[in-house]
Amino acid sequence: MNKRTFLIIVSITGFALAGIIFIQFYWIRNAVLLQEEQFDSRVRLALKGAVNQMYENKSDTCAEGLFCSRNCHRNDSVLNNGLNVDALKPLIKAEFSEAGLHGPYVYGIFIPNALKPEYISKHGFEEQLLKSNHVASLSCIFKNDQTVLGAWFPDERNRAMHSIFWWLLTCFILLTVLVFGFIFTIYSFLRQKKISEMKSDFVNNITHEFKTPIATISLASEMLLKPSVLSSETKARKYAGIIYDENVRLKNQVENVLQLATLDRGTFHLKYKSIDIHQLIFKVAESFQLLVKERKGSVKLLLNATNHQSYADSMHIENVIINLLDNANKYSPGIPDITLSTFNRNDHIVIAVEDKGIGISKENRKRIFRKMYRVHTGNIHDVKGFGLGLYYVKSLIEAHNGDVNVHSEPGEGSRFEISLPLDYLSHVSPNQDSHEN
Repeated sequence: MNKRTFLIIVSITGFALAGIIFIQFYWIRNAVLLQEEQFDSRVRLALKGAVNQMYENKSDTCAEGLFCSRNCHRNDSVLNNGLNVDALKPLIKAEFSEAGLHGPYVYGIFIPNALKPEYISKHGFEEQLLKSNHVASLSCIFKNDQTVLGAWFPDERNRAMHSIFWWLLTCFILLTVLVFGFIFTIYSFLRQKKISEMKSDFVNNITHEFKTPIATISLASEMLLKPSVLSSETKARKYAGIIYDENVRLKNQVENVLQLATLDRGTFHLKYKSIDIHQLIFKVAESFQLLVKERKGSVKLLLNATNHQSYADSMHIENVIINLLDNANKYSPGIPDITLSTFNRNDHIVIAVEDKGIGISKENRKRIFRKMYRVHTGNIHDVKGFGLGLYYVKSLIEAHNGDVNVHSEPGEGSRFEISLPLDYLSHVSPNQDSHEN
Protein backbone atom coordinates (compact mmCIF):
# COMPACT_ATOMS: atom_id res chain seq x y z
CA MET A 1 0.00 0.00 0.00
CA ASN A 2 1.49 3.33 -1.05
CA LYS A 3 1.60 6.40 1.14
CA ARG A 4 -1.21 8.24 -0.66
CA THR A 5 -3.64 5.30 -0.39
CA PHE A 6 -2.76 4.90 3.28
CA LEU A 7 -3.41 8.59 3.98
CA ILE A 8 -6.76 8.45 2.14
CA ILE A 9 -7.89 5.38 4.12
CA VAL A 10 -6.76 6.92 7.43
CA SER A 11 -8.52 10.22 6.59
CA ILE A 12 -11.80 8.51 5.65
CA THR A 13 -11.69 6.23 8.70
CA GLY A 14 -10.78 9.13 10.98
CA PHE A 15 -13.62 11.24 9.54
CA ALA A 16 -16.08 8.36 10.06
CA LEU A 17 -14.86 7.88 13.64
CA ALA A 18 -15.19 11.61 14.33
CA GLY A 19 -18.74 11.47 12.89
CA ILE A 20 -19.68 8.56 15.18
CA ILE A 21 -18.29 10.42 18.20
CA PHE A 22 -20.21 13.59 17.22
CA ILE A 23 -23.47 11.66 16.78
CA GLN A 24 -22.97 9.90 20.11
CA PHE A 25 -22.44 13.18 21.94
CA TYR A 26 -25.43 14.68 20.11
CA TRP A 27 -27.67 11.85 21.29
CA ILE A 28 -26.25 12.06 24.80
CA ARG A 29 -27.06 15.76 24.89
CA ASN A 30 -30.59 15.06 23.67
CA ALA A 31 -30.98 12.26 26.23
CA VAL A 32 -29.94 14.63 29.04
CA LEU A 33 -32.38 17.31 27.81
CA LEU A 34 -35.15 14.71 27.59
CA GLN A 35 -34.46 13.57 31.15
CA GLU A 36 -34.55 17.19 32.31
CA GLU A 37 -37.90 17.71 30.56
CA GLN A 38 -39.30 14.54 32.11
CA PHE A 39 -38.04 15.64 35.52
CA ASP A 40 -39.67 19.07 35.06
CA SER A 41 -42.95 17.41 34.08
CA ARG A 42 -42.87 15.18 37.17
CA VAL A 43 -42.23 18.19 39.44
CA ARG A 44 -45.01 20.25 37.84
CA LEU A 45 -47.46 17.34 38.18
CA ALA A 46 -46.47 16.93 41.83
CA LEU A 47 -46.94 20.66 42.45
CA LYS A 48 -50.33 20.68 40.68
CA GLY A 49 -51.35 17.67 42.75
CA ALA A 50 -50.40 19.61 45.86
CA VAL A 51 -52.43 22.63 44.67
CA ASN A 52 -55.45 20.38 44.07
CA GLN A 53 -55.10 18.99 47.58
CA MET A 54 -54.88 22.54 48.95
CA TYR A 55 -58.04 23.52 47.04
CA GLU A 56 -59.94 20.49 48.35
CA ASN A 57 -58.88 21.28 51.93
CA LYS A 58 -59.58 25.01 51.68
CA SER A 59 -62.85 24.65 53.57
CA ASP A 60 -61.10 22.90 56.50
CA THR A 61 -60.62 25.65 59.08
CA CYS A 62 -59.72 23.63 62.15
CA ALA A 63 -56.59 24.46 64.08
CA GLU A 64 -54.71 21.56 62.53
CA GLY A 65 -56.11 22.21 59.05
CA LEU A 66 -54.42 23.67 55.99
CA PHE A 67 -56.27 27.01 56.23
CA CYS A 68 -57.40 29.11 59.17
CA SER A 69 -60.47 31.37 59.32
CA ARG A 70 -60.20 35.02 60.22
CA ASN A 71 -61.21 34.24 63.80
CA CYS A 72 -58.53 31.54 64.04
CA HIS A 73 -55.75 32.16 66.48
CA ARG A 74 -52.80 33.30 64.39
CA ASN A 75 -49.34 31.85 64.98
CA ASP A 76 -45.97 31.92 63.20
CA SER A 77 -46.91 29.04 60.94
CA VAL A 78 -49.98 30.81 59.50
CA LEU A 79 -49.43 33.25 56.59
CA ASN A 80 -51.43 36.42 55.92
CA ASN A 81 -53.63 34.57 53.48
CA GLY A 82 -54.54 32.03 56.16
CA LEU A 83 -52.33 29.20 54.86
CA ASN A 84 -50.95 26.95 57.59
CA VAL A 85 -47.43 26.05 56.31
CA ASP A 86 -46.98 23.39 58.99
CA ALA A 87 -49.86 21.48 57.41
CA LEU A 88 -48.46 22.17 53.93
CA LYS A 89 -45.20 20.31 54.61
CA PRO A 90 -46.63 16.73 54.82
CA LEU A 91 -48.84 17.42 51.81
CA ILE A 92 -45.87 18.44 49.66
CA LYS A 93 -43.82 15.51 50.92
CA ALA A 94 -46.59 13.03 50.10
CA GLU A 95 -47.06 14.39 46.57
CA PHE A 96 -43.32 14.46 45.83
CA SER A 97 -42.84 10.94 47.18
CA GLU A 98 -45.68 9.66 45.02
CA ALA A 99 -43.97 11.24 41.98
CA GLY A 100 -40.65 9.61 42.92
CA LEU A 101 -39.04 12.94 43.86
CA HIS A 102 -36.81 12.23 46.83
CA GLY A 103 -33.71 13.88 48.17
CA PRO A 104 -33.04 17.55 48.92
CA TYR A 105 -35.45 20.18 47.67
CA VAL A 106 -36.74 23.59 48.70
CA TYR A 107 -40.34 24.70 48.15
CA GLY A 108 -42.20 27.89 48.81
CA ILE A 109 -44.96 30.32 47.92
CA PHE A 110 -44.02 33.46 46.04
CA ILE A 111 -44.79 35.88 43.25
CA PRO A 112 -42.33 35.57 40.34
CA ASN A 113 -39.91 38.52 40.02
CA ALA A 114 -40.61 39.51 43.61
CA LEU A 115 -37.77 40.51 45.91
CA LYS A 116 -38.43 37.64 48.29
CA PRO A 117 -40.90 34.75 48.63
CA GLU A 118 -43.85 34.93 50.95
CA TYR A 119 -42.79 31.58 52.36
CA ILE A 120 -39.77 29.30 51.86
CA SER A 121 -39.19 25.92 53.49
CA LYS A 122 -35.44 26.56 53.99
CA HIS A 123 -33.88 29.99 54.23
CA GLY A 124 -30.74 30.82 52.29
CA PHE A 125 -32.11 29.68 48.92
CA GLU A 126 -34.53 32.50 48.23
CA GLU A 127 -32.79 33.64 45.04
CA GLN A 128 -32.71 30.12 43.57
CA LEU A 129 -36.38 29.50 44.41
CA LEU A 130 -37.50 32.78 42.79
CA LYS A 131 -35.69 31.77 39.57
CA SER A 132 -37.08 28.23 39.51
CA ASN A 133 -39.16 27.08 36.55
CA HIS A 134 -40.92 24.42 38.60
CA VAL A 135 -44.10 26.30 39.59
CA ALA A 136 -47.85 25.76 39.80
CA SER A 137 -50.36 28.61 39.94
CA LEU A 138 -52.37 29.18 43.14
CA SER A 139 -54.96 31.38 41.39
CA CYS A 140 -57.68 28.84 42.20
CA ILE A 141 -57.03 29.39 45.91
CA PHE A 142 -55.90 33.01 46.31
CA LYS A 143 -57.22 36.12 44.66
CA ASN A 144 -53.76 37.07 43.44
CA ASP A 145 -53.37 35.34 40.07
CA GLN A 146 -49.59 35.68 40.19
CA THR A 147 -49.03 33.71 43.39
CA VAL A 148 -47.41 30.32 42.71
CA LEU A 149 -46.24 27.24 44.57
CA GLY A 150 -42.69 26.49 43.45
CA ALA A 151 -39.84 24.12 44.14
CA TRP A 152 -36.06 24.12 43.54
CA PHE A 153 -33.77 21.07 43.48
CA PRO A 154 -30.05 21.75 44.12
CA ASP A 155 -29.01 18.50 42.37
CA GLU A 156 -31.39 18.76 39.44
CA ARG A 157 -28.62 18.45 36.82
CA ASN A 158 -27.11 15.47 38.59
CA ARG A 159 -30.51 13.76 38.74
CA ALA A 160 -30.77 13.91 34.95
CA MET A 161 -27.25 12.59 34.51
CA HIS A 162 -27.72 9.89 37.14
CA SER A 163 -30.79 8.52 35.41
CA ILE A 164 -28.74 7.71 32.28
CA PHE A 165 -25.45 7.12 34.07
CA TRP A 166 -24.99 3.49 33.00
CA TRP A 167 -25.83 4.33 29.41
CA LEU A 168 -23.31 7.16 29.50
CA LEU A 169 -20.66 4.90 31.04
CA THR A 170 -21.25 2.16 28.47
CA CYS A 171 -21.13 4.70 25.64
CA PHE A 172 -17.91 6.22 27.01
CA ILE A 173 -16.24 2.81 27.35
CA LEU A 174 -17.23 1.78 23.83
CA LEU A 175 -16.03 5.07 22.37
CA THR A 176 -12.76 4.80 24.29
CA VAL A 177 -12.23 1.26 23.00
CA LEU A 178 -13.07 2.41 19.49
CA VAL A 179 -10.67 5.36 19.59
CA PHE A 180 -7.82 3.37 21.14
CA GLY A 181 -8.49 0.54 18.69
CA PHE A 182 -8.23 3.00 15.81
CA ILE A 183 -5.01 4.53 17.18
CA PHE A 184 -3.52 1.09 17.87
CA THR A 185 -4.43 -0.10 14.37
CA ILE A 186 -2.71 2.91 12.79
CA TYR A 187 0.30 2.45 15.09
CA SER A 188 0.50 -1.28 14.28
CA PHE A 189 0.20 -0.60 10.57
CA LEU A 190 2.98 2.00 10.66
CA ARG A 191 5.14 -0.34 12.77
CA GLN A 192 4.57 -3.23 10.37
CA LYS A 193 5.34 -0.94 7.47
CA LYS A 194 8.60 0.05 9.15
CA ILE A 195 9.46 -3.60 9.84
CA SER A 196 8.68 -4.44 6.21
CA GLU A 197 11.02 -1.67 5.05
CA MET A 198 13.72 -2.92 7.43
CA LYS A 199 13.31 -6.48 6.13
CA SER A 200 13.55 -5.24 2.56
CA ASP A 201 16.68 -3.33 3.56
CA PHE A 202 18.01 -6.50 5.20
CA VAL A 203 17.33 -8.63 2.12
CA ASN A 204 18.98 -6.05 -0.15
CA ASN A 205 22.01 -5.91 2.10
CA ILE A 206 22.36 -9.66 2.52
CA THR A 207 21.99 -10.15 -1.25
CA HIS A 208 24.70 -7.57 -1.88
CA GLU A 209 26.99 -9.00 0.82
CA PHE A 210 26.62 -12.57 -0.45
CA LYS A 211 26.99 -11.71 -4.13
CA THR A 212 30.35 -9.99 -3.63
CA PRO A 213 32.29 -12.95 -2.13
CA ILE A 214 30.54 -15.42 -4.43
CA ALA A 215 31.52 -13.37 -7.49
CA THR A 216 35.10 -13.05 -6.22
CA ILE A 217 35.34 -16.82 -5.59
CA SER A 218 33.93 -17.49 -9.06
CA LEU A 219 36.47 -15.21 -10.76
CA ALA A 220 39.38 -16.61 -8.73
CA SER A 221 38.28 -20.15 -9.57
CA GLU A 222 38.18 -19.30 -13.28
CA MET A 223 41.68 -17.90 -13.04
CA LEU A 224 42.92 -21.09 -11.37
CA LEU A 225 41.62 -23.10 -14.30
CA LYS A 226 43.86 -21.22 -16.74
CA PRO A 227 47.09 -23.09 -17.64
CA SER A 228 49.16 -19.91 -17.27
CA VAL A 229 48.07 -19.54 -13.66
CA LEU A 230 48.48 -23.22 -12.81
CA SER A 231 52.03 -23.16 -14.14
CA SER A 232 52.93 -20.37 -11.71
CA GLU A 233 52.95 -21.41 -8.06
CA THR A 234 52.91 -17.77 -6.93
CA LYS A 235 49.77 -16.94 -8.94
CA ALA A 236 48.10 -20.18 -7.91
CA ARG A 237 48.72 -19.43 -4.23
CA LYS A 238 47.45 -15.88 -4.71
CA TYR A 239 44.10 -16.96 -6.18
CA ALA A 240 43.76 -19.87 -3.75
CA GLY A 241 44.29 -17.39 -0.92
CA ILE A 242 41.60 -15.14 -2.36
CA ILE A 243 39.18 -18.06 -2.52
CA TYR A 244 40.01 -19.03 1.05
CA ASP A 245 39.60 -15.46 2.38
CA GLU A 246 36.31 -14.91 0.57
CA ASN A 247 35.04 -18.28 1.74
CA VAL A 248 35.82 -17.32 5.34
CA ARG A 249 34.07 -13.99 4.80
CA LEU A 250 31.00 -15.76 3.37
CA LYS A 251 31.01 -18.22 6.28
CA ASN A 252 31.08 -15.35 8.78
CA GLN A 253 28.17 -13.66 7.04
CA VAL A 254 26.11 -16.85 7.14
CA GLU A 255 27.05 -17.23 10.81
CA ASN A 256 25.72 -13.72 11.51
CA VAL A 257 22.36 -14.63 9.97
CA LEU A 258 22.22 -17.88 11.95
CA GLN A 259 23.03 -15.96 15.13
CA LEU A 260 19.91 -13.85 14.50
CA ALA A 261 17.71 -16.95 14.33
CA THR A 262 19.36 -18.35 17.47
CA LEU A 263 18.82 -15.13 19.40
CA ASP A 264 15.17 -14.96 18.32
CA ARG A 265 14.49 -18.50 19.50
CA GLY A 266 16.49 -18.00 22.70
CA THR A 267 18.20 -21.36 22.18
CA PHE A 268 21.80 -20.21 22.47
CA HIS A 269 23.81 -21.67 25.38
CA LEU A 270 26.54 -19.74 27.14
CA LYS A 271 29.66 -21.70 28.03
CA TYR A 272 31.04 -19.95 31.07
CA LYS A 273 34.66 -20.13 32.09
CA SER A 274 37.12 -17.86 33.80
CA ILE A 275 38.66 -15.55 31.20
CA ASP A 276 41.12 -12.68 31.31
CA ILE A 277 39.31 -9.81 29.61
CA HIS A 278 42.59 -7.97 28.93
CA GLN A 279 44.12 -10.99 27.17
CA LEU A 280 40.95 -11.30 25.09
CA ILE A 281 41.16 -7.61 24.17
CA PHE A 282 44.84 -7.93 23.17
CA LYS A 283 43.93 -10.84 20.89
CA VAL A 284 41.04 -8.98 19.24
CA ALA A 285 42.92 -5.68 18.93
CA GLU A 286 45.94 -7.34 17.33
CA SER A 287 43.90 -8.84 14.51
CA PHE A 288 41.78 -5.70 14.15
CA GLN A 289 44.83 -3.42 13.85
CA LEU A 290 45.52 -4.91 10.42
CA LEU A 291 42.08 -3.87 9.15
CA VAL A 292 42.35 -0.34 10.59
CA LYS A 293 45.88 0.21 9.26
CA GLU A 294 44.57 -0.17 5.71
CA ARG A 295 42.85 3.17 6.35
CA LYS A 296 45.88 4.58 8.21
CA GLY A 297 43.96 4.45 11.48
CA SER A 298 44.79 3.07 14.90
CA VAL A 299 43.29 1.33 17.91
CA LYS A 300 44.54 2.68 21.25
CA LEU A 301 44.34 0.50 24.34
CA LEU A 302 43.73 2.02 27.78
CA LEU A 303 43.32 -1.01 29.99
CA ASN A 304 42.91 0.48 33.47
CA ALA A 305 40.81 -2.25 35.10
CA THR A 306 42.65 -3.67 38.13
CA ASN A 307 40.36 -6.71 38.27
CA HIS A 308 39.94 -8.12 34.76
CA GLN A 309 39.08 -11.77 35.45
CA SER A 310 35.46 -12.58 34.62
CA TYR A 311 33.29 -15.64 34.15
CA ALA A 312 31.86 -15.39 30.66
CA ASP A 313 31.51 -17.09 27.31
CA SER A 314 34.83 -16.29 25.65
CA MET A 315 33.62 -16.71 22.06
CA HIS A 316 30.55 -14.48 22.46
CA ILE A 317 32.40 -11.73 24.37
CA GLU A 318 35.06 -11.76 21.65
CA ASN A 319 32.34 -11.38 19.01
CA VAL A 320 30.78 -8.53 21.00
CA ILE A 321 34.07 -6.60 21.09
CA ILE A 322 34.67 -7.29 17.38
CA ASN A 323 31.19 -5.96 16.55
CA LEU A 324 31.80 -2.74 18.48
CA LEU A 325 35.22 -2.23 16.89
CA ASP A 326 33.79 -2.99 13.46
CA ASN A 327 31.06 -0.37 13.94
CA ALA A 328 33.62 2.19 15.16
CA ASN A 329 35.66 1.55 12.00
CA LYS A 330 32.72 1.56 9.57
CA TYR A 331 31.17 4.75 10.91
CA SER A 332 34.44 6.73 10.89
CA PRO A 333 34.40 8.42 7.48
CA GLY A 334 37.93 9.82 7.95
CA ILE A 335 40.97 8.11 9.43
CA PRO A 336 39.69 5.78 12.18
CA ASP A 337 40.74 6.91 15.67
CA ILE A 338 39.46 4.22 18.03
CA THR A 339 40.09 3.86 21.74
CA LEU A 340 39.42 0.59 23.57
CA SER A 341 39.51 0.99 27.35
CA THR A 342 38.59 -0.88 30.51
CA PHE A 343 37.93 0.10 34.10
CA ASN A 344 36.19 -1.31 37.16
CA ARG A 345 32.85 0.00 38.44
CA ASN A 346 31.32 -1.56 41.52
CA ASP A 347 31.63 -5.34 41.00
CA HIS A 348 31.81 -5.07 37.22
CA ILE A 349 34.40 -4.63 34.52
CA VAL A 350 33.45 -2.04 31.92
CA ILE A 351 34.74 -2.33 28.34
CA ALA A 352 34.44 0.92 26.38
CA VAL A 353 34.89 1.40 22.62
CA GLU A 354 35.11 5.03 21.58
CA ASP A 355 35.48 6.58 18.13
CA LYS A 356 35.51 10.02 16.54
CA GLY A 357 33.11 9.11 13.75
CA ILE A 358 29.80 10.49 12.55
CA GLY A 359 28.03 10.00 15.89
CA ILE A 360 24.41 9.05 16.51
CA SER A 361 21.41 11.34 16.91
CA LYS A 362 19.17 11.14 19.98
CA GLU A 363 16.34 9.64 17.91
CA ASN A 364 18.57 6.89 16.51
CA ARG A 365 20.13 6.13 19.91
CA LYS A 366 16.75 4.75 20.99
CA ARG A 367 16.61 2.36 18.02
CA ILE A 368 20.14 1.18 17.27
CA PHE A 369 19.77 -1.97 19.40
CA ARG A 370 16.70 -3.12 17.48
CA LYS A 371 16.97 -6.08 15.16
CA MET A 372 17.87 -5.18 11.56
CA TYR A 373 17.92 -1.45 12.35
CA ARG A 374 20.65 0.54 10.66
CA VAL A 375 21.38 4.24 10.98
CA HIS A 376 20.65 5.84 7.63
CA THR A 377 23.80 7.27 6.01
CA GLY A 378 22.47 8.26 2.61
CA ASN A 379 23.22 5.09 0.63
CA ILE A 380 22.10 1.64 1.63
CA HIS A 381 25.44 0.07 0.74
CA ASP A 382 27.93 2.77 1.71
CA VAL A 383 28.26 1.12 5.14
CA LYS A 384 28.02 -2.65 4.85
CA GLY A 385 26.17 -4.80 7.32
CA PHE A 386 22.88 -6.45 8.18
CA GLY A 387 21.80 -4.34 11.13
CA LEU A 388 22.36 -7.28 13.49
CA GLY A 389 25.58 -6.27 15.25
CA LEU A 390 24.24 -4.09 18.06
CA TYR A 391 21.17 -6.31 18.48
CA TYR A 392 23.58 -9.21 18.99
CA VAL A 393 25.72 -7.15 21.40
CA LYS A 394 22.78 -6.14 23.59
CA SER A 395 21.25 -9.64 23.61
CA LEU A 396 24.50 -11.36 24.59
CA ILE A 397 25.53 -8.85 27.25
CA GLU A 398 22.07 -9.00 28.84
CA ALA A 399 22.32 -12.80 28.75
CA HIS A 400 25.50 -12.36 30.85
CA ASN A 401 23.46 -10.20 33.28
CA GLY A 402 25.37 -7.14 32.12
CA ASP A 403 24.24 -3.96 30.43
CA VAL A 404 25.09 -1.78 27.45
CA ASN A 405 25.17 2.04 27.32
CA VAL A 406 25.87 4.44 24.50
CA HIS A 407 26.97 8.08 24.66
CA SER A 408 26.99 9.91 21.35
CA GLU A 409 26.26 13.16 19.59
CA PRO A 410 26.11 13.75 15.82
CA GLY A 411 29.52 14.74 14.48
CA GLU A 412 31.28 14.08 17.80
CA GLY A 413 31.73 10.31 17.67
CA SER A 414 30.31 7.54 19.84
CA ARG A 415 31.21 5.68 23.01
CA PHE A 416 29.77 2.24 23.73
CA GLU A 417 30.19 0.76 27.20
CA ILE A 418 29.49 -2.85 28.08
CA SER A 419 29.47 -3.85 31.73
CA LEU A 420 30.06 -7.45 32.87
CA PRO A 421 29.81 -8.85 36.41
CA LEU A 422 33.10 -10.15 37.79
CA ASP A 423 31.79 -13.08 39.83
CA TYR A 424 30.30 -16.29 38.47
CA LEU A 425 27.03 -16.19 40.42
CA SER A 426 26.16 -12.77 38.98
CA HIS A 427 26.38 -14.23 35.48
CA VAL A 428 24.35 -17.38 35.96
CA SER A 429 20.70 -17.17 36.92
CA PRO A 430 19.08 -20.22 38.56
CA ASN A 431 17.07 -21.04 35.43
CA GLN A 432 19.83 -20.36 32.92
CA ASP A 433 21.19 -23.29 30.97
CA SER A 434 24.97 -22.91 31.02
CA HIS A 435 28.15 -24.94 30.98
CA GLU A 436 31.48 -24.26 32.59
CA ASN A 437 34.63 -25.58 30.96
